[in-house]
Amino acid sequence: MKYIFIIFFLVFSCSTKPSEGNGRNSYNEINLPSTNGDSYTIPSGYSLAWSDEFNGSLIDLGNWNYDTGAWGWGNNEWENYTDNGTGGNNAFVTDGMLVIKAIKTTGWPGGYTSARMKTQGKRYWKQGIIVARLILPFGKGIWPAFWMLGTNITTVNWPKCGEIDIMEMIGGDTVNESTTYGTLHWGEDYSSHVYQGSSFKNSEPLWKNWHYYEAEWNSSNITLKFDGYIVFSKDVSSLSIYFDHPFFIILNIAVGGSWPGYPDSTTTFPQYMFVDWVRVYQK
Repeated sequence: MKYIFIIFFLVFSCSTKPSEGNGRNSYNEINLPSTNGDSYTIPSGYSLAWSDEFNGSLIDLGNWNYDTGAWGWGNNEWENYTDNGTGGNNAFVTDGMLVIKAIKTTGWPGGYTSARMKTQGKRYWKQGIIVARLILPFGKGIWPAFWMLGTNITTVNWPKCGEIDIMEMIGGDTVNESTTYGTLHWGEDYSSHVYQGSSFKNSEPLWKNWHYYEAEWNSSNITLKFDGYIVFSKDVSSLSIYFDHPFFIILNIAVGGSWPGYPDSTTTFPQYMFVDWVRVYQK
């Protein structure tokens, strides 16, 4: 999820019940995926530093807070990000998972509401393995992301704070919905913004099953992975000003934007991103 969106070229080209003609089904709160089958293995030499397993009944506000607003977020997005105090009901915990829900509505600016959850000011880390187990939403104009920003964004601004996009997906067709993108962003200011990234195409759409999206980050390298496969890797030893400080986590579903395009008559709502857990491992 670009903090300010710039189009770039990539170097690599939940089981649901079938519904209607596309074999896809929008979930509702009584048709949730099972979290069984988790096979993630703790990497050798690492131990768990933090996790949210979402086993309670409420979002843990000791870990998370909300970005809110409907100003386009630098990407010409259409959603209004809400918190649960504003009646959006766009994020909740149930059945051992966090659910982020994008809703089509006439009651909010832009016509859509969604949630953008972040650990800013509460949980942050410098280096380690940052990984989440996710099922993604689908549909034209749907743009889920699992990403990180430097905690110093409030003082140095973007992109000098650095940005690590562990997962982005743009919905709309089988190819797009099978492809995860991983990208790094940095630069002294907006005019000198640099970004490098790549993609990985899975054998089936990413809304069909749980997958692991991961960043392995140390002082010399950041490697972005999908189910253990390397999506993108970058030597950051000369970029310490951008990546040698703590970062916080963000999870969100954007609706529309300059990159994914916008919902059309084929896009069904509500759309959901399911988060089984988020973990940080460190040496």
